Amino acid sequence: MRKKVLIIHTGGTFAMVLGSGQTATKQHSSNLLENLLQQIPELASLAEIDLKVICNIDSSDVTIDIWKLLAKTIFESWSQCDGFVVVHGTDTMAWTASALAFFLGGLTKPVVFTGAQRPLTALRSDARMNMIDAVELATHGIPEVMICFDSKVHRATRATKYSNEHLYAYKSYNSPKIGSFGVNIKLNKKVLNSILPEAKRHAPSINSEINGNITSLMCVPGAIPSLTFIDGLLSSTEGIIIQGFGAGNLPISGKIWLELFERALDRKIPIVISTQCESGSVDLQLYENGRRFAALGGISALDMTFEAASVKLMIMLGRKIPFEKRQSFFATPLAFECQSIDSIPSI
Repeated sequence: MRKKVLIIHTGGTFAMVLGSGQTATKQHSSNLLENLLQQIPELASLAEIDLKVICNIDSSDVTIDIWKLLAKTIFESWSQCDGFVVVHGTDTMAWTASALAFFLGGLTKPVVFTGAQRPLTALRSDARMNMIDAVELATHGIPEVMICFDSKVHRATRATKYSNEHLYAYKSYNSPKIGSFGVNIKLNKKVLNSILPEAKRHAPSINSEINGNITSLMCVPGAIPSLTFIDGLLSSTEGIIIQGFGAGNLPISGKIWLELFERALDRKIPIVISTQCESGSVDLQLYENGRRFAALGGISALDMTFEAASVKLMIMLGRKIPFEKRQSFFATPLAFECQSIDSIPSI
């Protein structure tokens, strides 16, 4: 029996049309499925294809409401499909894919994100192969949310966009890829062992409780936030994520960053410490600076991508995790976003 794959279109470069001067414009939504099957006729041999357009936007404009709509669309179409492909702009794909991985619990079917660095209508476009790979992957029964791009398969919560120029747009710095496409599909053996039997077709559970009232800061040497800024920040946000240096270090000289953490702790506003490094893990116990901020309630992002850590902070706020349990919540993997650790620092 032929597999059925639902392609859910959200927008992005994939379906745009190149004009003069190599500028890209959006294609009218009503033509998307017809044009897709005409330009990639191979899809019909891989699966029975259906398409839903839930929006047609630049991924910079993606919102939490669209994340929820995606989850709802997949849930409502679950019994009619064997797999799902989400077409998404590359700039924020890792955030949306991470959100879906956190939203959808107990997956028994694949949810595959893909897109393109060049429109399908362009010369030397990567869109055609990305879509063929994604649809084929969606028929293989891997029960995860994944990103399929440039013949590489990444876990959704482990991928980050590293280039806006190369066709190999995504990397998983702290986790092995799920697999790759060549002459044959090569899948990680651990993933193969985790594939659920075809008989299990129950719908996933959905928990899309999320609170986007967070603030992202990047620590810059010599840049000192003022007390006025700190007061304004803490009166208007419910969670903060800071990209620190190396293993999660922040400055302790001048004491202004310590002041931020002290005041946030008093108000029970969680602060997650991530890193500006592409690979490696945050370890707040490694250096004195990290230990000072850990003692003031700083939450380690561990080896999570910035995308996954920031979405997980929103999830933590949305699910109203008690303040005293935030450390253990953040250190517990929900969707393969981090390696679990046995000991959680106490305050």
